[in-house]
Parts: sequence; C-alpha cells; structure tokens
Amino acid sequence: MAIIGSLDSGIRGDHEVLLTKSVLDGFTALVLTTTLGGGVLLSFIPVVLYQGTITLLATQIEKWVPEAFLNGLIAEVTSIGGVLILAIGLNFLKITKIRIGNLLPSLVLVAIIYYIYYLF
Repeated sequence: MAIIGSLDSGIRGDHEVLLTKSVLDGFTALVLTTTLGGGVLLSFIPVVLYQGTITLLATQIEKWVPEAFLNGLIAEVTSIGGVLILAIGLNFLKITKIRIGNLLPSLVLVAIIYYIYYLF
C-alpha cells in the first residue's frame, strides 16, 4: 500500500490509498506503543522519508513516461497488489498458506511484461 499509494498520490493526485494506509499504521502504532513503549512513535520518520521520496519522484515521472503507458502500468500493478493483499487476508484467516514474499517479484515482472506489451 505504501508504494502504490505513493505512486497514486504523486502521479494522479489520488491520496485515498495513502490515507487508508496511514489510518492502519496509526492504529498499529497505538497497539505497539502500549507494549513496546514510546519509541514506536519515532517509526514515522523512515515512513515519511521513503513514502515522500516515492511521491516526489512520481510527480516528476510524467515528464519522461507517456501517460497511456503510465495509466496501464498503474492498473496492472494495482491489480497484482490487490491479489497479494487478498492472499495476505487468506493467510490471516488460516484458509491457505501462501508465501507472499515469494510473490513480490511479480510486481516487477508485471511491469516488464507490460512494457514489452506496450512496445508491440
């Protein structure tokens, strides 16, 4: 959600995913603060740095990448991200045992495949 939300925020100006993630992070930080202490509150610093960097870079990407390619790529990566989040939910419910970490390269692979598709 951090990467897709930051890209959506920078490219399309759609902050919905990023705001949803911040609410989830806030509740998680509250729970972790009760058990681990106040140091958890400092975890916002690296989050702001990497999400802010991705967002700022995404605002500049429109100058080099055609809009049609970018919109299609965002749709494809978002759909793969949705499938990964669904798999995480199924793991939480103990319905399946899917290794999500092994599927993360699919985000890069779909970008490469879409680029080849876009060229032809």
